[in-house]
Formats: sequence, C-alpha cells, structure tokens
Amino acid sequence: MASLSPDNYSTATFNDSLGQLARRRSRAPRRRFAVAGLVMVVAIGYLIFSSFSAAVTSVISPGELLGRGAAAYGQTVRLQGKVVGAVGQDPSTLAARFRVSDGRTAVMVSYGSDLPQGFKEGAQVEAQGAYNGHMFTATTLTAKCPTKYQAAPSAASASSQG
Repeated sequence: MASLSPDNYSTATFNDSLGQLARRRSRAPRRRFAVAGLVMVVAIGYLIFSSFSAAVTSVISPGELLGRGAAAYGQTVRLQGKVVGAVGQDPSTLAARFRVSDGRTAVMVSYGSDLPQGFKEGAQVEAQGAYNGHMFTATTLTAKCPTKYQAAPSAASASSQG
C-alpha cells in the first residue's frame, strides 16, 4: 500500500478538486435551464391567471352594487339593469347621464361616448366600469336587444280564424 506523502496528498487533493469542479460545471447548464424553465412557467401562469381574472368581472344589479357599500368603490364591475327616467346627453362631448335600475334601486351612470344602437329609456343595458359612491362611470356600454320573437301567422291558421 502506498503511503501518502505531502506531494502525493496535494496531487490527490488537486485531482479530486478538479473532478468536483468538472462535475459542478457539467451540472450548471442543467440548473440554469431548469431555473429558466421554471421562471417561464411561473410567468405564463401569472399571465393566464391575470387575463382570466380581468375578463371575469362580476355582473351585478344596482341593488347589489349599492349593497356592497364602500367595498365596491373603484372595482371594475358590469352593471346590468333597465334604463329609467330621462337620458341627458351633452351634444358637444357626447357624454350621457342616465339611471339604471333593477326595479327596486337605481344608480346614476355616466358614459362618455356614443350611445349604442337600441339604447333608449326602458332598454336593458350592461355597463362596465367603476362606482365611486355617487356615480357609476362606464367605460363600455351595451344595449341588450329584446328577444320577443313572434312567428308570422301561417295561411292555414289565418283561414281557420276568418
């Protein structure tokens, strides 16, 4: 058995150190790749989550909005209800003010663009925006079309009635 002399010991230690260094260097690219992949997966997950949470704003009635109190201030929501009362519109700025009701309570809504086709008193609307405690400021406004379809009377039913 060979004895370890200081010269042999330093050479053996040096060779072991080189071997460890080589193993570390061979693992470093794999670690970097794994960390980069993990960062990408987390970033993509965050983007997906944030896009869904932004797209899924709650649809509420004026009563529900007022029932939330100060907790609703500044949150983006979709307000749904019927236009009640007069609609005031500034012809120079196209800004409109009107009330949206659920039959029990009403909220004043401000909308600063062209009113959609089908918008009138009594129409069902959906306004997306934020409430500040006094006024709901809508960024988008959609008028719901009535779904009252009545088929034209057929010739057979018209002759049997006459």
